[in-house]
Amino acid sequence: MPKRRRRSRRNSHPVAATWIFVMILLVLGGGMLIRGKIKTEMQTGQVTQTSSSDASGETAAQQAFIKKMAKPAVRVYRENGQVLPSIVIAQAILESSWGTSALFLQANNPFGVKGSYQGSTKRFPTTEYVNNKKITVNAYFRDYPTLTAAILDHDTLLKQSYFKQTVTDYQTAAKLLQQNGYATDPHYARKLTNLIATYNLNEYDT
Repeated sequence: MPKRRRRSRRNSHPVAATWIFVMILLVLGGGMLIRGKIKTEMQTGQVTQTSSSDASGETAAQQAFIKKMAKPAVRVYRENGQVLPSIVIAQAILESSWGTSALFLQANNPFGVKGSYQGSTKRFPTTEYVNNKKITVNAYFRDYPTLTAAILDHDTLLKQSYFKQTVTDYQTAAKLLQQNGYATDPHYARKLTNLIATYNLNEYDT
């Protein structure tokens, strides 16, 4: 009888072996990519780190300053109804650089109001715009005993010189301040409205 040839088992499953090799490469490669992503995120501080700012981008210091200004601004507005709290807070942010200016720290003057208050004044350098160009000059500013006194004086000044009518819309108020010359910055109104919109300051108006 003729002898039967034995089948060789070598390379009996070449396709299966190839797929197993590919899967190993994919697993190893995926692991390296994940580890690389985690390493990158850890270097940039994006992995499970609690940020000091909330969803709107406010830092703790900014939140504290907004609350510091909002409390007396709302109280004064309820008493006299003259200037919207959102305008008061936005001007304070802009004029005092979030409460870090020497004028605010030394004279309780967050609005950059010049002159004297009940005979009290202090001299500080300030930025002015002349022909749309920034220059630094020294000027005398009102020195207030308290923040509430500053807000009351600020409200009276705005109502007498810049708002001839009752203004209940912060966008209109910002435009009037620029049109009537409160500041020499040609973008003053836009800066105020941007601050109010960004930090939802108009919620204090109600």
